[in-house]
Amino acid sequence: MNHFKVKNPRTDLSFEIAFTKAYREAVKQYTHPAQIELACLRAQYPAILHTIQEEDVIAGRVQAGLVGLGIQGQTGGYGYYINEPRATEALEFAEGNARYREDVHDLLVFWKTNCSNNQVLRHTPDSIRDILFSDNWKQTPLPASPIVRMAGAYLDFDKLIRLGLPGMMEEVDHFADKARREGGDVILYECMRGALELMADVCLWYQRQAEDLIGQAASPKRRKQLADMAAALGNIACKAPASMLEALQLAWIYGIMAPLLQFGRLDVYLGDWYAHDIDSGVITEEEALEMIQSYFRQIDSLDSETDCRVIIGGYGRRNPVNADRLCLVAAEACRTVHEILPQFTLRFNKETPKPVWDACLRCIEEGRTFPLLYNDDVLVPGLMNAFHVDRERAESYVPLGCGEMEFDHYSFGTPSGSLNTLKILELAVRGGYEPIMDWKLGRGLKPLEECSTFDEFFEIYKENLKYYIEAQAVFEKYEYEITGKMHSFMYVSMLYDGVLESGKSIFDGGCRYLAGTLELYGVVNAVNSLAAVKKLVFEDKTVSAADLRRAMDDNFYGWDSLRKQLLDVPKYGNDLAYVDDIFIELHNWLCETISSQAEKVGLASYLAVNINNAQNTTLGRWVGATPDGRKAGMPMANANNPSSGSDKNGLTAMFNSILKPRHDIHAGMVQNVRFSRETFEGNREKTIGLIDNYFERGGAHLMVTVVGREDLKRAMEHPEDYPDLMVRVGGLSARYVQLKKDVQQEIYDRTTY
Repeated sequence: MNHFKVKNPRTDLSFEIAFTKAYREAVKQYTHPAQIELACLRAQYPAILHTIQEEDVIAGRVQAGLVGLGIQGQTGGYGYYINEPRATEALEFAEGNARYREDVHDLLVFWKTNCSNNQVLRHTPDSIRDILFSDNWKQTPLPASPIVRMAGAYLDFDKLIRLGLPGMMEEVDHFADKARREGGDVILYECMRGALELMADVCLWYQRQAEDLIGQAASPKRRKQLADMAAALGNIACKAPASMLEALQLAWIYGIMAPLLQFGRLDVYLGDWYAHDIDSGVITEEEALEMIQSYFRQIDSLDSETDCRVIIGGYGRRNPVNADRLCLVAAEACRTVHEILPQFTLRFNKETPKPVWDACLRCIEEGRTFPLLYNDDVLVPGLMNAFHVDRERAESYVPLGCGEMEFDHYSFGTPSGSLNTLKILELAVRGGYEPIMDWKLGRGLKPLEECSTFDEFFEIYKENLKYYIEAQAVFEKYEYEITGKMHSFMYVSMLYDGVLESGKSIFDGGCRYLAGTLELYGVVNAVNSLAAVKKLVFEDKTVSAADLRRAMDDNFYGWDSLRKQLLDVPKYGNDLAYVDDIFIELHNWLCETISSQAEKVGLASYLAVNINNAQNTTLGRWVGATPDGRKAGMPMANANNPSSGSDKNGLTAMFNSILKPRHDIHAGMVQNVRFSRETFEGNREKTIGLIDNYFERGGAHLMVTVVGREDLKRAMEHPEDYPDLMVRVGGLSARYVQLKKDVQQEIYDRTTY
């Protein structure tokens, strides 16, 4: 759970107690979810907002409460939430009088029953309750788990900046009048207006702060920044933005109050104002850069390492000339703001200007791990096929979080669920027996020892996978339905295409494209395990299924010779057809089986994503020894990348393997590669040529870390000397020394080229 980077953070639970009281009063007084939400928004803002900090060029710092209203975990929580572990810690160890402690006891009990997450789990459909019986994937050996959230809202910042808060109010009033005439949901629109009025009040609240700070400023430059900030805040409270600063300030305030974790196509919604202000002499290049740097620092303050995308480049921009000018400023901000957020992302294509590409490569070369590279010439046609949309819609794609794909302010796709494909293979080998908890799970089909052919075992494995895939699709549809009944999420609803026109909130029928995604973990290890079973058990017959199972039971202790045989079988990532062909078959089957669920459950699409963050390590802790020679509890391969250290045939061979899977049947698949500084600096043109060749041959995506293996080793030994060493974990970047030790080790063990 993120902690939010603010000076002088709140240390008691006074806000949480007041919010609980406001919620209680609201549910007694109202029945409409928008009315309850508005009352809670008024209790939450500006109570959880923090004062302007010395380095801020735009106003807005937030520290989500341990109780409150969010949309996903990293915004505090999903819906009406409680961070129970930290609230319990506050009760047990924090100071407070008897009445205060009584109130904390009360909110713990109250939200245990009433928080949205528990409401969702409590009403899980009976048909899948015994299959998806827990979401505690961090501490439990689950083959599959629901993820209760509404992650990935991408709002129409272009519209927000064009209309401003007054224009948004006028639009809401128009639809309210229409609802009155036609018998629609007037209350929803009235509450939306109330939410916009609250936001205007917050702008004025920050304006007063900025004005008060002017007299305390230590320099003329800072006094000017604060005066400009105060003027911008006052203006956007009552009119549409008229400058780059006002546009950026409005986007940020709206974002933290929504609350959001994705900040969209920055070059599109800010490019015109940047060009206007530079060309008319309103601001200097230095001032423009300082604005974007402040924006990036404040996004980083949200402390949500798996989210917070800022995207530049690509097809589908309405203003490519001005957008490309802004791209250069954004790339320089990425290079100079040494934080792990935002997840700065470059969508590129054959038309991307060379200065933009070169500026982005400079960031990567200097060890920033950003930008993340997305190849539009591969992805746009692929998304047209996967999502069944036209080219114009596909060109609006936005990667969110760890890499799932959505369409900008149009689709929603990530309540999500997780599928541990390696855990399910372990169950298939054992006939459904889960040895850690002594459980019987899955379809209960025959174990490997009773299979007469590899094809028979492969089909049994697929049947077990399908059992959980079908349940996850049902849960995702159900999660949308129950969320729509409980929550209006008004700030998000107002800036999604068609929602205002529909007269319904985003998850209650307002969103035009409700999709689903299923996160896959352990696929590469599962493929390597299948290859080992095929070759050693069924083809060479040098290992019996019974011995393999016994060796797995013993975590290979005393089975060194057998384990060596398993490790010597061809591994994915070396351009070897024997194992790569199994990967392609499993990949295609998974994607097609998952996709086929959409029509059955009533989603616009339901697609696989192979985009792991650090969960390849976390989930791996609860998978026993596996037929690829991996020992119990050890990390699984990250996303679509080879198992750590198993890609032994060089970079070209590794690229050849990861180029083989199709990219037109899923909603996201990430690729990591790590170069040493010596390689990049000493063979720069050759290295860039390899990357170019990878994309020319159909590479869809690449995340590049430039760091030496020895640097990682020294950082583990002397973390105090490497506070800013950044690495790409999977779907997130992180300061290496702040990662958990087993995650550090998994990254260290990866191949460095």
